[in-house]
Amino acid sequence: MTGPAAAGEGVGGTASSGSATVGDPGDAGGNGLAGMGGLAPVQSAVAECQRYCETLNYRLPQALCEDWNDPAWDPPYCHMDPMTSCGEYCTEVYQTVTPQCAALLAPVIRCVAPVYASGELSTCFLGECHKELFALTSACYGLQKTLAEARATWQASSVVDYQLTYSQFNMKAQVVVRDGLEPVATPSNANPWTVPKLFDAVDYYLNLAAGYPRITYDAKLGYVVGLSYFEDCDRSEEVVSGVEVTPLR
Repeated sequence: MTGPAAAGEGVGGTASSGSATVGDPGDAGGNGLAGMGGLAPVQSAVAECQRYCETLNYRLPQALCEDWNDPAWDPPYCHMDPMTSCGEYCTEVYQTVTPQCAALLAPVIRCVAPVYASGELSTCFLGECHKELFALTSACYGLQKTLAEARATWQASSVVDYQLTYSQFNMKAQVVVRDGLEPVATPSNANPWTVPKLFDAVDYYLNLAAGYPRITYDAKLGYVVGLSYFEDCDRSEEVVSGVEVTPLR
């Protein structure tokens, strides 16, 4: 099966020359078994996973590694041994993911299982589970972690005076940013984006429950190169693109 990426609007980001895209595994520390609120929720999640594993032609969540993924991403549950038993597989899944991811993974498996059971493809594959999948994306795919790392990279660059050029709404603009002064945009009606404001925009879209963002970062300085937001298979918004930052002396 093929998922959103094959349908046209994929999840995640595409790398551009000199840029890095989101795609780190979930944050390390703790695991789903330890953080799901006691033994009963853990047993229930593992048992449900095992039941679907034994009755479907596709292992879940393994099938999502193809159908709800991007080459730039690396979900932690995509590295399980396919030769293990269903029980061992499901236990390992919940041992591997973070507690936050584990809490959202069970509803996703429950939602997508009937889709895989039907064997029917659609132009918006898994569309009926987008709400659950959007939440899973931010929790399990390390997007907040990557944003934090990008902020740290920019902070370490010590760049405070710079020119920022970008494209938005089919308009090209430039912003001159100098320490202690208000940013000056050209044309004057353009959005006076700064690097910190772009980071804040990424954080805003990461916390929206109705969709998922695609973010590209500059590999050297960490600033946001492009940001788009996808609400459905055929609905997307380009927030900003083609960002270039030139330090000023």
